[in-house]
Amino acid sequence: MGIRTIAAALGIALGGAVLATSAGAGQAAAITPVIAPQDGIYLGLELDHNGTVALQRSPLMGVLNGPLTTDGLFYLDEESVYQGGELIDGIQYSDDLEFSGVTAEAADSRSGSIAIAVVDPAAYDGSKYVIVQVLR
Repeated sequence: MGIRTIAAALGIALGGAVLATSAGAGQAAAITPVIAPQDGIYLGLELDHNGTVALQRSPLMGVLNGPLTTDGLFYLDEESVYQGGELIDGIQYSDDLEFSGVTAEAADSRSGSIAIAVVDPAAYDGSKYVIVQVLR
């Protein structure tokens, strides 16, 4: 793993810890850890809507935006405003796509959420990260 991958992985893990610590007892399910090496997922976090909003409002967004935008593979909700880029070999590319925008869109929707994972690039078209957005 390169230094950027390690830094982003630590950012994701620390962000999850910070969000989990700052969440009250009623929000204990705001973050669900995901580890599935058999699927090429080294470390991931599924955030519910409250966790997504908290991440969007946190300073951690500035740390994660660069590496996740540059090296991330995005699975967007079909209602996302970021849909509609160029389709190449089954992968949608968009010049306007940024992690911060995808997260903001999910946070602004009624029950939107995101999941972030550090993944095996061999299993995910050369991407180091996977970001899944759900707007419903």
